[in-house]
Amino acid sequence: AAAAGARHRRPRGSGMAPGAKRCAVAGLVPPGCVSERNVRLSLALSVLGALVSTIAHGHLFTAFMFELFGDNRSVGLMESASGFTALATALPVGLAVDKVSRTRLLRLCALLGLLAAFSGALAVALGPRVVAQRAAAAAADGVLDGGPGRAFTILLLISLAFWGIFFNTTSSTSLALFADSVPRNSRQARQDLYATKSTLTFVALALGPIVALISTLLRGNEWRLEGMSYALLPGFLLMPVMCFLLTFFEEVGPNQPLAELRVGLLDENRNCSRGGSATDLEAAAKAVAEAESELMRQPGAAAVPYLLLAAELITSVGAGMTVKFFGLWFKNVFKFTPAGLSLLSCATPVAMAVAVEVLKRVARRCPCGPVPAVLGFWLTSIACLLLMVHVKDWRLLVVLHLLRTALANAKEPIARAILADFIPSSRRGRWNAVHSLTGMTWTGSAFLGGILCDRYGYGKTFVITAGLYLLSALLWLPLIKLVPREKDAAEGNASAKAKGA
Repeated sequence: AAAAGARHRRPRGSGMAPGAKRCAVAGLVPPGCVSERNVRLSLALSVLGALVSTIAHGHLFTAFMFELFGDNRSVGLMESASGFTALATALPVGLAVDKVSRTRLLRLCALLGLLAAFSGALAVALGPRVVAQRAAAAAADGVLDGGPGRAFTILLLISLAFWGIFFNTTSSTSLALFADSVPRNSRQARQDLYATKSTLTFVALALGPIVALISTLLRGNEWRLEGMSYALLPGFLLMPVMCFLLTFFEEVGPNQPLAELRVGLLDENRNCSRGGSATDLEAAAKAVAEAESELMRQPGAAAVPYLLLAAELITSVGAGMTVKFFGLWFKNVFKFTPAGLSLLSCATPVAMAVAVEVLKRVARRCPCGPVPAVLGFWLTSIACLLLMVHVKDWRLLVVLHLLRTALANAKEPIARAILADFIPSSRRGRWNAVHSLTGMTWTGSAFLGGILCDRYGYGKTFVITAGLYLLSALLWLPLIKLVPREKDAAEGNASAKAKGA
């Protein structure tokens, strides 16, 4: 009995710990988590990652590179560095997440993140000085070459490559641990937790531009390299904090969810005596686990991850041709100041967070499951993108931009939750690596977007992106039948519990 208790003893911070109940009251972490520590760390990591992305690698960073090189093509090439490195490391990272200790892998990511932070901060700090020195030398020689030069370009490419590998590896590994650490007895609880994670991320995405806004106002609110450099540096200073948090994740073994589910049944089933049969409890836990895997046994379920992956890859290619150039569009065509662009960047994630919560409620009440609600939001965002191309009033353009971005990004938590439901734990590492790759693929296609923007203009490039988005929406159509409502899954769980009891 003592040996059995040792095998099923839950780790610190997991299960129905008092801390979990306190967080449940706060509405952040629901009860029944396999590892509360991993869930909390994942939420904190999402916030810090969003802050780093918006401060150090947001629209201001894109404008910084445009001022360095002077054309969209070079901006696209620089942005593609992180995407190409993520593409090259996707397969080995995915296999490593499933084969190697995930906590050990995150500690290696922490070291890589420190390299990315140092090289990125060095490139941003040296950029204005290098350009000024080369411009002075070029003027003295009577030539027009005032670019940053090959040595600085290589330094910037290396820093972006480090960022791409760090982001892809950290995302796939932490997401695998997060998926194994969330509650196992309720698909709705998992979807709500993914939505909470996404909402916190969006709030952090709004706070990042505020830092950039304050920095640019203090430096004169002009598109000067020196002022932008000071505004970007705080983002790189936050990366060591991310690396520090990566060292605190705990391993979640393949048999641990079953043990935790058994503990959850002990806590939740008040009619079961403390002297009950361990065999009966184990049978009930197995019955619930079988009910949870019922989704993966239904006809066509094996195609769900592939459909989601294909849709996200197409979406990412289209987004890469557009997203990084929205800021340059507002800057170069509509003459937005740095403060104006920072305010727009601040309002965008707030709109996204609202859209996530709205879509979560609409999807929960949709009689056909969450997919029709996702498609409705997605198609409306495509219509807004097409309208943006023909709008001349910047105020209406801002409204359409906020609406488009919010509706387009609201589906991410549901897509993540669906992916977790249809993939067994033993394969989540490789799937999360590939799915995280879609987040970096759009930076890989930024090079193509830069060429198109220079040749055809921003508007025509956005129309091409809308066409790719429509193609992606078609791949979501089969999911209407394959992804059931939560009520159906709950009925399956209840039936399994009755059989186990």
